[in-house]
Amino acid sequence: MLAIFRDLGLEQYVAKDTVPLGSVDLDQPIVDEKKEQKKWSERDTKTRARIELAISDAEMVHVMGAETARQMWEQLTTVKESKGQLGILAARRALYRASAEEGSDMAAHIAKLRQMQEELHVMGNKVPDEDFVMILITSLPESWDNYTTSFLGSSSNKPQLKSQELVGILIEEARHRKERDGGAVVAMQAKGKSRDTSDKECYNCHKKGHLRSECWAKGGAKEGQGPKGRKGKNRSNQARAKEAEALNNISYMVSNNNEISAYTWVLDLATTSHICNIRDAFVNFYPTPDTEVLGIGSPAISKGRGTVNLMFTTGTNRTPCQHQLTDALYMPSAPNCLVAVNRIDDSGGEVVFGKS
Repeated sequence: MLAIFRDLGLEQYVAKDTVPLGSVDLDQPIVDEKKEQKKWSERDTKTRARIELAISDAEMVHVMGAETARQMWEQLTTVKESKGQLGILAARRALYRASAEEGSDMAAHIAKLRQMQEELHVMGNKVPDEDFVMILITSLPESWDNYTTSFLGSSSNKPQLKSQELVGILIEEARHRKERDGGAVVAMQAKGKSRDTSDKECYNCHKKGHLRSECWAKGGAKEGQGPKGRKGKNRSNQARAKEAEALNNISYMVSNNNEISAYTWVLDLATTSHICNIRDAFVNFYPTPDTEVLGIGSPAISKGRGTVNLMFTTGTNRTPCQHQLTDALYMPSAPNCLVAVNRIDDSGGEVVFGKS
């Protein structure tokens, strides 16, 4: 309303420090004074009409009895605007305690904070721009902490970021995050077929029950890696048969999700996200609105995302080392946990396949 009054040049008709010219009792006013009084009365009437058109029928009771636009405005502000220290305290408490939920609309959140700031300004309590910057940063979800840390800085010589600049940066980042998440998360799990090697003949030792990639005999891929113990033809053949049977079972278990533990981590070439069904495995966790995830065998719901640390054994000495899976989806109904190969590659890691 104040903006409308300023645009039409009517702000003086509702201002507190303006004396209504039409109420001045002039003794024998001259022609020019009569013209000014008439002009004031006409524009005051126009201001009153603007106020009446802007409020609903239910609010008209608050302007009844007012004879001037200034009186109408004072009656409305008395009813609708918080006054005094208690009103300022309540408005400041609401501003400083405002916080955004994970996945909420960033533009709407910023607009809400701006509205609270303006309400305080109307009450005569200014919120400095540098204070608003801190309020905005501290109101963001925890998932934004790493991103906003750079705006605070440790150097006293660093120029203060203006709130308008910060708002533009946050809205742009929120847009990028929304595009990256792509709304619904689609994760497809690759399912391999188990290899039945019971009828296969090894091209190296020409015995059945295993392949060359599993052969311990001279020339085989696993030459010299057979179990240590008593030598003998029958013993060696039995060991190979048992090893081939075990490999078949493992291959079957990996290809059939129902046969492996829900806590087993499976390396997946096709999934677009790491998936974890263990809430306690997350070192940090951010709940998100329930999102249906497709392609893992049955409909499942993602309830959040976060970081998971896993221990891997790599290299010939099998030394355990820790790998961090970032932005993993929490899906309690997932049949097992998946490590996304493409996510490891995107983060600068390397996955090597070879020797069958």
